Amino acid sequence: MGTLHNTLTVAFWCLVACTIVGAGPFSWMKKDSFDEIMDRMTAVTAENCRSKPRSELELPREAVSHVPVYNKLLSNVYFANRSMLLHMHNLAHQRAFYYSFIYQRMNTSFDFEHQPGLMYLYMSAAADVSASPGWINGSSLLFDNNCVYPNWYTTVDFNTTLPLFGPRAWRADDYNEPTNWLREPTNRTIDVEDYAAGRVTNYTAESYKYAPYTRYEYDPTDSRQEKPLFWWPDNKGYKDSLRKYTYSVGIKFSNQTGKFIREDYEGIPFFGPPQPGQSDKDITLPVLFTKPYFDCGRSNRWITTMTAPVVEYMPRYSTYIHLRRPRFVAVVGIDGEFERIDINQCPISEGNDPPNTFAGTHRCRSTTMCEPISGYGFRRGGYQCVCLPGYYYPWWHDGPFQGWEIEQATQEEYEYGFDCLKSEEMRVVPIQTPEFVSRGKRSTDYLANKKDEFMYVVNPAVRDMSANPKLRLIANRKRRNAEGEEINVAAAYQQKFVSRYAEETKHVRKKREAFEEEYWHRMQDIRQRFYNISKESCKFSEAYELYLPGDAGYGVEQQFEAQGRTALRLAHFLSNFLQNIDEYEQFGNLKGDRRLNETHIFGEVLAIVMGDFKVLGAGAYFDRYKFRVSPPVNTTDPRYSNAITREYFGPYSWRIQNPGDGLDAFRAIDSAGLEKPYTDELWFRRMKQRWATNFHALKKYIDKPMIRSSPNSTSSIRFEHYPITYRAPSYEDGEWSRPEFRCDGRIDNWVATYSVPFFGLNSLKSQIEFKGIVTIDVELRYLDINQCPADFYVANAFKNTAKCDFRSQYCVPLPGKGFEQGAYKCECRQGYEYPFKDLSWFFHGQTMEEEYAKKLNGEPHRYDTLRCRIAGASSVVANIALIMFTSILLLLKKW
Repeated sequence: MGTLHNTLTVAFWCLVACTIVGAGPFSWMKKDSFDEIMDRMTAVTAENCRSKPRSELELPREAVSHVPVYNKLLSNVYFANRSMLLHMHNLAHQRAFYYSFIYQRMNTSFDFEHQPGLMYLYMSAAADVSASPGWINGSSLLFDNNCVYPNWYTTVDFNTTLPLFGPRAWRADDYNEPTNWLREPTNRTIDVEDYAAGRVTNYTAESYKYAPYTRYEYDPTDSRQEKPLFWWPDNKGYKDSLRKYTYSVGIKFSNQTGKFIREDYEGIPFFGPPQPGQSDKDITLPVLFTKPYFDCGRSNRWITTMTAPVVEYMPRYSTYIHLRRPRFVAVVGIDGEFERIDINQCPISEGNDPPNTFAGTHRCRSTTMCEPISGYGFRRGGYQCVCLPGYYYPWWHDGPFQGWEIEQATQEEYEYGFDCLKSEEMRVVPIQTPEFVSRGKRSTDYLANKKDEFMYVVNPAVRDMSANPKLRLIANRKRRNAEGEEINVAAAYQQKFVSRYAEETKHVRKKREAFEEEYWHRMQDIRQRFYNISKESCKFSEAYELYLPGDAGYGVEQQFEAQGRTALRLAHFLSNFLQNIDEYEQFGNLKGDRRLNETHIFGEVLAIVMGDFKVLGAGAYFDRYKFRVSPPVNTTDPRYSNAITREYFGPYSWRIQNPGDGLDAFRAIDSAGLEKPYTDELWFRRMKQRWATNFHALKKYIDKPMIRSSPNSTSSIRFEHYPITYRAPSYEDGEWSRPEFRCDGRIDNWVATYSVPFFGLNSLKSQIEFKGIVTIDVELRYLDINQCPADFYVANAFKNTAKCDFRSQYCVPLPGKGFEQGAYKCECRQGYEYPFKDLSWFFHGQTMEEEYAKKLNGEPHRYDTLRCRIAGASSVVANIALIMFTSILLLLKKW
């Protein structure tokens, strides 16, 4: 007994040892570059980041792939998984345009007091963050050494600079705030600090390790130490002719209702960010991208930044004009959270250009290939494995193998559950269109006639049989009711059609039929109007012809969300400024900001248009007698009331497209000078009626500003008003209008317009009130239409117009095609396979549309062959067991 016990004990512990030491179900997953990046990220925390060297606080630049490049925006397609990076790029570009314009336009001693003040810069950075939750994590404006002239200190003399000044805002984690009773993050609390005040103040030093784009560093490949790595230092004038580009905008001003100061445009030239050619790269681009780094001591997150330079003449106030030169005085930084950026685990290929740290880390089988999926961020599984050409999905699996399923699979599941099956007897697509010859086939006709005669003799009732198989089976059956009367079963089986109105006709929708010919003709009418209306013909068109149906703009809320949030950013800034700024306040040596200036608003709307190629126009329209400018001097004298209050003020900027050399022109007007007041327009009246007395739906936002204790101090203290609260709309509170052709002599193009209100305090400063509307016009041709099937309640003018064979295929929309027909693909359903041998696994929508048009025109076509076939076995193999089992059953049945 003892020997048996000892043997079982040894066997048990041997089994335990084998289980621990041996391979587990997930040991097939080898360590790759994703694990290396994850290890580096988890090694840095908010507690130990200060003691880490710079090399451990930064990740490789290749960790973010497919970064938007300015001179490739029109030639490359950036999909939904790069919408965040593209929004960061455009917002950084926009803010660089604004500050370059405003500091050069107001570059006189008279305008010094009206330049953006301390709270203007703080609130502008906070608005970048508050208007884009999930998109923007931080915003900054960092000035170079002795390049900022403060107008908010009474103890700093005129024409005196500060050593450094850098306001930066970032989204705070407010789950533990005293006012947050639910203890749930709201994403509506913003921290704002001055980077030049605190423990580490010199962000331009080479040893600074928290913001890589502000250090004085030279390109390692430049032995002469003249080419900066980013924007600074800019004291040697490296490639000034390429890095400082001259822009010119034309503005029509108005100082009274219904009349402009002058009929022509006043040209205002200024230096701005670089305007590169198609082949330029590196520091000649207007927006540069940083490697991911840890934001130590602030948001304590891994972030990446899009940076753009602010250009100004330096020294600003000097009688020696010949000594002045345009210089990069500041850098705009727009931060995005690294973990929200999608990674591409698929191999290097077209559309997944190198370098890419995570390329090749997918786990698709050899019979499949990898496709990235958007919305996964920094985590595994953001891809799907589709069958290679010549393969099809097994009958038990519907559609592509999802990457997140593969990443969770055991080794046995991975080896046997994610393979596609080989297709055989593939067809070859004809190279030359065949010529069809019509001729009679005598033998076939003869046999058909003999068959009809035979069926008539055998069963005369066959002539009246229905085509429906169920009706055919019961055609000759008769039944009797309770009274003994005979019932025609075939007639009773058919459902009686009852019209709901006089014009309704009977329409039988076949099973799985998803193509609506009525919708298709409606789509053709919409596209015909879209292409027929032009700049010349719109003047002679009826008013209704300048609009498309509202459902023709389906998807505009998602596809143009970045542009809508750009308008929302300006609405947030105006709401914050108009609810919290009092120019008569003064805190010791810190002066309050002056009121908004006309040049400020003109600069804002111009920057919106210049910063995004999709935007054709933008405006900020104040309600009647709601725009008050600062008087010449600080005074409460009521005699200044009429001089500083405008009846109308509505700056509107637009883009004049130049398809020749690609250099667009920009114009702006004060809409107060137009004959018809903009407050009488339908879009303004509708928005005002909705928000004139309803403020309960507005969200509450909190800014927590920290300022320097004195002009030359290195310590941070709370601002006098801490925290600052304001109410502003969210993105959903704005409205997208129906597509229209803006025939106004300015845009003259099809646009979709987003409108959002902004609010401020009333004259008594007792409650908030409606102040005006911000609008943005986006070019409609960048809207991708969706022709795939959708539910009946989906307001999409183009749904159910795809030409897929929905018995064997399903429809998948293709992004990046714009307002064009055929932007979809038809993939094979479960149990079907792609029949052609042409290195594809789907039918392109453009091919389906072309072949369908040939069919309608009576031309030779392949439309009826563009469908998937039933998937079968790869070969014919005799199964001995099945043959024996069948034989036994037959023998048993015989006996």
